[in-house]
Amino acid sequence: MAWWNVFFSSDKEVQEIKEDAKEEIGGLNFKTALEAHLKWKQRLKGVIDGSGTEALDPRIVARDDQCVLGKWLSNEGLKTFEKQAGFSAVVAAHTHFHKCAGHTLELALDGKKKEAEEDLTGGDYARASLEVSRQLMRLWRDVGIDK
Repeated sequence: MAWWNVFFSSDKEVQEIKEDAKEEIGGLNFKTALEAHLKWKQRLKGVIDGSGTEALDPRIVARDDQCVLGKWLSNEGLKTFEKQAGFSAVVAAHTHFHKCAGHTLELALDGKKKEAEEDLTGGDYARASLEVSRQLMRLWRDVGIDK
């Protein structure tokens, strides 16, 4: 079973991606980008429960142009895949994800730990995280991971 099936077991389109799929396409390592966005939950959880050691700024976290994926989407990815069906969905989902992550972080830093935890596990952040991952997986599949 591919590692991503743990997260997307009910998504038939995502299950079409083979475990030995080519990870780097068009200047982006899709697997690494997915893993980095999945790790945001742990990073935010660390702020919420006090176990984290990172100093995170909600204004920076909310920006979609600070991470590797965001930089790729606005540069090499745009040049290479702008006309590819699904590219704009990744951009939109990624932008929304970072806005939600920034909001969840702000809640945690403002002492609204319960609200932040709810957002992380079942709120806007949780939905945005799933959606950006799903859209990125679809783009990965569509741009020729098996080639």
